[in-house]
Amino acid sequence: MHKVYINAPLDYVMGYLRYGHLEGSVELNDEQFIDFQENPKDAIEKYDLMDLLELEVDDWRVEDFGEIMEVNYKVLD
Repeated sequence: MHKVYINAPLDYVMGYLRYGHLEGSVELNDEQFIDFQENPKDAIEKYDLMDLLELEVDDWRVEDFGEIMEVNYKVLD
């Protein structure tokens, strides 16, 4: 298993917000980790990792949020 910290800025956040991003740590098996390194955005969607990440915003009236623009990550183990 691989523990990965993810910070994924979003292309929009609807509501009374200026910007937002997803962040958190997830555990990935070897196959998932290889997929993640090759294409982090697709792997987040493929393995339903968005549900494991927290949405961080400047204000907290969140109505909706958009696609992941990029994925920044750090291997924790």
